[in-house]
Amino acid sequence: MLIASCLVVTGACTQKLPNYPPAYREYAFVTNGKSNSVSVLDMRNYKPIATIPVGNNPTGVAVNTQKNEVYVVNTGSNSLSVIDAELNKVVGIIALERTPYFVDVSADGTRAFVANSGSNSVSIIDIFQRRVLRNITVGKAPGEARVSRDGKTVVVSERLSDSVSVIDAQTMKVRSSVSACKEPTDVEILPDSGKAFVACSGSGQVAVIGLNMETDMTNPQTSAQSVVDRKEVTKSKEFAAIKADRLLSILDVGSTPTHLALKPDGGHDLGDYREHK
Repeated sequence: MLIASCLVVTGACTQKLPNYPPAYREYAFVTNGKSNSVSVLDMRNYKPIATIPVGNNPTGVAVNTQKNEVYVVNTGSNSLSVIDAELNKVVGIIALERTPYFVDVSADGTRAFVANSGSNSVSIIDIFQRRVLRNITVGKAPGEARVSRDGKTVVVSERLSDSVSVIDAQTMKVRSSVSACKEPTDVEILPDSGKAFVACSGSGQVAVIGLNMETDMTNPQTSAQSVVDRKEVTKSKEFAAIKADRLLSILDVGSTPTHLALKPDGGHDLGDYREHK
């Protein structure tokens, strides 16, 4: 469920409601998997206002903060429905590869990213042209493709490979594959685009991935933690330090973690992560 804003009122105090303009609306969009539809809820008046038919078995939903559109992944139809949030109707359908589940949208509103679990691929979508720019092969059963705030990096959880692929969003190529923990699912990236946190439901852990970090490739412990293009690395010490994606730590949590979230401000310091041994 996506809500544009939230108002919290407690019994301990009273709060004057904002002076909303006449055309102000606050909507939530809910995917109904077995009904092949999306419900639109008026969150100011607490009532449903529309039911929008979409594809088969809609699952993931995301909004575009730069464009008044909502994107719905139709897992059963292998497609992405584009909803005009002003008209509350489908205005476009984009074909995807097999068994997509979730969609993420870049902060500038120009690209969408969908992991296709059944095709072991990630679709990069041009939102304005409403077409897939490229389908990129990744590990087995990718569950989620999360784009960083700066729009340069896409982190993909690969449930059956126990790994994470990192895609360069500009070149639209996989730049590294990082072994993580068992059955990774949900992904969150810090606002500064420096680290990714991955929930691993199969091992009760969260993996911490350093993104594009300066790495000494002459150190076997660090070089073994990420797979990079070895053609770019020479034996010369002059070129030993490069930027790479690598596993920083694995944090033990409870059984079957499925979803994680960061503090609203991103956190000024989420801990001193010791290098994973």
